[in-house]
Parts: sequence; C-alpha cells; structure tokens
Amino acid sequence: MYIAIHMESAAGELKTEIVPSTEWDVRRSAELYRVQSWGAGYFALSPNGSLVVRSRAPRPEQNGDYSSPQCDLHALVTSLKQRGIDLPILFRFDGILRDRVNFIQTAFDDAIREVGYRGTYRLAYPLKVNQQRHVVESILQAGRQHGLGLQVGSKAELLAVLPIHDAPGALLLCNGFKDDEYIELALMARTLGRRSIIVIEQPSELERVLKVSAQLGIEAELGVRIKPSVKGVYGDSILTDKSKFGLTPHELVTLVETLKDHGKIEWVKMLHFHMGTQITSIVAIKKVLKEACRIYVELAKLCPAIHIMNVGGGLAVDYDGSNTNFEGSMNYSVDEYARDIVYAIEEACREAEIPNPDIISESGRAVTAHHSMLVVEVTDVAHTLPAVDQLETPPSDHESLIKLKDLYRDLTLQNCVETLHDALEVKEELLERFIQGDLNVVERGYAERVIKHLLAKIREVSKGLDYTPEEMERLDDDLKDLYFCNFSVFQSIPDSWAANQLFPIVPINFLDRKPTRPAMIVDLTCDSDGKISRFIDLKDVSPHVLFHVPDSGTPYYIGIFLIGAYQEILGDLHNLFGDTHAVHVNITDDGRTELTHVVEGDRIREVLSYVQYDAQDLLERLRVSIEEALKKGLLQPDESAKLQKRFKEALDGYTYLVK
Repeated sequence: MYIAIHMESAAGELKTEIVPSTEWDVRRSAELYRVQSWGAGYFALSPNGSLVVRSRAPRPEQNGDYSSPQCDLHALVTSLKQRGIDLPILFRFDGILRDRVNFIQTAFDDAIREVGYRGTYRLAYPLKVNQQRHVVESILQAGRQHGLGLQVGSKAELLAVLPIHDAPGALLLCNGFKDDEYIELALMARTLGRRSIIVIEQPSELERVLKVSAQLGIEAELGVRIKPSVKGVYGDSILTDKSKFGLTPHELVTLVETLKDHGKIEWVKMLHFHMGTQITSIVAIKKVLKEACRIYVELAKLCPAIHIMNVGGGLAVDYDGSNTNFEGSMNYSVDEYARDIVYAIEEACREAEIPNPDIISESGRAVTAHHSMLVVEVTDVAHTLPAVDQLETPPSDHESLIKLKDLYRDLTLQNCVETLHDALEVKEELLERFIQGDLNVVERGYAERVIKHLLAKIREVSKGLDYTPEEMERLDDDLKDLYFCNFSVFQSIPDSWAANQLFPIVPINFLDRKPTRPAMIVDLTCDSDGKISRFIDLKDVSPHVLFHVPDSGTPYYIGIFLIGAYQEILGDLHNLFGDTHAVHVNITDDGRTELTHVVEGDRIREVLSYVQYDAQDLLERLRVSIEEALKKGLLQPDESAKLQKRFKEALDGYTYLVK
C-alpha cells in the first residue's frame, strides 16, 4: 500500500511523493498534523524531527522558494530551560508580525494596481486583538512605512498608544462607547500631530462631540459607522436589529442634517462598517460590501469631505487548513479578499461618477494569529489499558467475570462487532449488580480492567474489516490517553473552552517517529473543562490527536499554534494560574535567533494581589501561626525556619509547575 505525501524538499521545492505506507518520517508527520495547510508557510518540520518556525512566508511569485530564515523551536526551548526559563512559554515571533503586515498591505496594493483604483490602502490595527506593548510596537514598526493606523475602543486603549503612536499624521480611529473625557483626549491628540478620527456609533455621541469640540476649540474629524442590513454574516439574524453598534439609515440622515445645521458637515471623513470576526465565507463579505458601497455613494453626495471607506475586520484565519467555510477556516485567500473589496468599491464609485476613497481595513486577527504559540511540557500520561495475550486470573467465579473472559478468548474478526455489543451490555449489567450488592468492589475492579483490555483488542481486530461501523470508529475516542500538560486552558487559550475554537496542536520534537497513541490534553486546573478534546482534521473535528509515547527521561513538548489573537487578553486566573513567560524572538537574515524581550510570567504573590491577598500580611499571619505551633510543641524551631523559607520562596515562584 502506498500514500501520497506533500512535503518540501531540502532545496525548498514543494513536491508530491508516493511512499510505502509502512515507512514513517517527518513527511508523514507533516501530513498527519497538516502543518503546511494551516501554517501559511511559517512552520515546517526539520529532517531531525523538530518543528521549525520561519520569519517570512513564501509568496506565490517565489515559486516555492522557502529561503526564509528559520528557528528550531525544540532547540530554542531547550536553550531557554538551560537559562532557567521554565515552561510553559509563550513565544512571539516578531518577524512573523512584520511579514503579516507587509503581506496584507501587498495584497491590497496589488489589487489597486490590477483594478486601476485611484485611491490608497492602509491597515489599521485594532488594539483589542492583542494589546501587549511589545506586540503593538512591532506592528507599528512594521507598518510605519505604510502609514499604518491604530483602532482603539476605550479610553484605556487610547491612553496606552497615544504617546507611542508618534509617526507623522499617525492615524487613530476612536471606536467604542465614549464619554466627554474620551472625546477630549481624542480631540487633544490632534494637537500632538495625531490624526484622530472619532467614529460615531451611537446617535447620542454626536452631541457630545459638538459640545466638547466647542469647549476645546478643536475641530473634529468624524467617521460614521453603519449597521449593514443584509443577512448571512451573523447567522441568519438581521444586523439592523441585532448589532450593538452603528447607525441605521434614518439615524445616518439625521446625523448629516445635524452637522449641516451646525456648519460642520466637512467633519465627516470616513464611512465605517464591521462585518464581524472570522468571516469564513467570501460570499458573506461580498453581500455586505454591496450595501456598504451604496451607502458610501449616497453619503458622498451629502458629505463633500468624505474620502475614506473603512471595511472593518472579518478577515479570517485558516486555523484548520481546510480552506473551507467551516468555522475554523476560510474559503478565500487574502489576495481574493483584497481584490473583491477594491473591485466592489471601484465599481460602485465608477457608476456613481465619484472619486475612489482611500480604503482602510482592521484585520487584527490576520495580523497577529500566526506569530504567537505556546509550548507546554507533558508532565504525565494516563494510558488506556492495551490488549494482552493472557488475562489475569479473576478474583471469583462470578458468572459476569467468566462471561467477560470468554468474550476476550473468543474474539475474532468475524464476531468483533457482535462482541462489542456484548461487552457494552455486560458493562451495564455489572453496574446494576454492583449497586444491588451482587458484585463486590474487587470483582468490579477486575471487570473494569478486563473491559478496557477487551475494547482495546476489539479496536485492533476491527482494523481488518472492509467496512468500519461508526461505533467502531468511536473506540479511538473512548480509548484515548490523557496527556497531562503544564498549563491552563483558561489562561492561555480561553477560546478553546469558551467558543470551541480549534487551534493546531503539534509535538515539537519526535516528529521523525510514528505517533501511535490517540490522546486528549488535560491541563493543571481543578476543572473538568480544563482540557482540549477537539482537534483539527481534514474531514471534520477529531475527538483525539495522535501523540508519541514519551521516552523515559526525555521531555515531550507540545506546541499550541495560531494563538496570537485575543487569547492573552481574554485569559483568566482559574486556580490562580497566571500569565506564562513570554519570549519575543527575532530570526536574523543569517539565521541567528535573538531574544528581543523576555517577559517573566506572573509570580504567585502577583496573582494573589489580584484577588486582594497581600503577601506581607500573609507572611505576618504565617509567623503568628508558627509562634502558636511552637508554643504547643507542634513544630520544632528548625522546622519553623524551613517552613517560613519555603513559603517566602513560593510567593516569588512561577504559578506553574517547575522542576
């Protein structure tokens, strides 16, 4: 039997090879984990079985040239552990951030040239996607030559970037709910040379802007956000009724009339709309564009200074690599997205005989998702029981135990489906008999072990079937191992728990070996939801992932990828597990790996302070308790000193497990 493997050669060319299915190497691992599909060219496997990260993705015109500098992720983790930086570690690759900014900018620039569009494009990064300062600064640096702007949604976000977004004419799009103080800060930013555009999203905001502008004597630039009315973006609901922000056509007309009455119609510079996040279908994007373009054309007739069309966010990330409109994917490319936007706006303006506006998009997820990944260590594995040659002797002659032993002995390919049904029936019978007192705990424990051995044997035997029934396919899920990992789902990938978001998960070492264990991942928290049991798969969502059996004494590392958007800021302190260490990595053109920033993760005293526990107060209370224990003879002086020392050290320690 042979299979087709799609993999790059040592020279960097993408090739398809037919190899015997009995062989296993990194090419098979790349195919199994679909690295090329979701990795967008930033991730690959090295010949020695490690996962590598590239700072730049190949472009179509490069004809498969993968000459980008790269970093061996396993070697980097090993080096950091030698320096005393414990896992889990969040890696941020600054080169990928720069490449994503340039990639999106290039896609729109190419579309503008292709269509003959008479306007410009610039990217505006929405701060809410990832507010980490080093991330924002990397994005600003990458986009400075393109006039990249920032979109803020609160006073705090505005204050965070006002001093650092200092390029000439720096664009600041001010969204979100606004009070007078927010509006004052946005207007006063203009005195620093920033170009702040206040986006009117609620009818009441205009009166506030007019009032504050008059008080400060600073003229405003406004964007107006509309509510598209088409279906198909947020399920089947009608956005006019459901959307939290934006003006209806009636409210838009009222705003224009109010501005005319105040002699401020020239304030309107931008039309803004937002399609949603992770829009998986290009059809939905085209639908909204048609309506938005019509509104822009009509608004341009009323507002002579308008010259910007902001298409908002929505540009998706292909988390599962399927290139479909499945919830974790996208059925279009960035190039197609850019062409469709540019073409739709150009066509509408040409027909209306009005100038082409400059285009802005707020593609935060597409900028940040790829650059960040979490590496965790497997601390323990709970393996399911395998099939055995000989069952242990039963503790009694109970008829149910004898029946199980006979099922195990008589299992064949021909009767394996029937045996599965019988085993499940006996399992239910055993529970009833135990509850009724007809089975003791020793007998029940033996029966449960035999059932696990039997199911494992059924799974092995059933692989010879020409057709595998669905119930047989579910055995891999029922018999999967638990891989305990040193991290918190709720802190590091909250969308996996809260929104069933799929993230690519791949071992970063041993990839030259065949993984044989169906597994799910469980974290350190005392919560049954602290797990990952849904994994990317070509056909559908898989209930398990294949992992290797870790070598004794050799660390087994797992990478969770594409987590650069939203995850850090949404993470919570479940069980008081705090932020992980974060390491910023730059890969130089000559292939060297530089650590540009190392941000230490939360210490226990820090997370305790978040929930109003003062470390000094705790130390004092511990001292009082120790004194009382010494008086009662419960503690010896040397023991008290050791306890105080360990308590102080733990307060300054990492919230995760350390070795």
